[in-house]
Amino acid sequence: MTAPARAAHLRLGRRGENLTARLYRVLGCDILARNWRTRVGELDLIVRDGDELVFVEVKSMRIKPGYFAAGNLSFRQRRRNRNAAKLYLRMLGRPHRIGRFCLAEVTFSRRGHLMTLRRYENYLPPLVPGCWT
Repeated sequence: MTAPARAAHLRLGRRGENLTARLYRVLGCDILARNWRTRVGELDLIVRDGDELVFVEVKSMRIKPGYFAAGNLSFRQRRRNRNAAKLYLRMLGRPHRIGRFCLAEVTFSRRGHLMTLRRYENYLPPLVPGCWT
């Protein structure tokens, strides 16, 4: 990927994350962290929804017939997300909270206008207290 194409790709991803964060705030959730990076993976958004923590993976793309942004989430990335979430919970001192996973799919038109923002709850099994080892 060329440098200008990479920069455009990153801007699109950042826009998708910003829109997803805004959606969670409108839903009454607290954004605890954005782009939380660790040696085992990255979590795009960490959100508190009542008593639960939500680990949100955001996938953004321009619209392409037959393609879905959510389809770009590989098995390896799912495993890295789960491991990063476990590490986050361990760093919090193993709180007695459920951690669930949400996938946000953000699609833009060719001109960059928002087309869809879909959430897929529980794209991974939830983390229940005691399973973070």
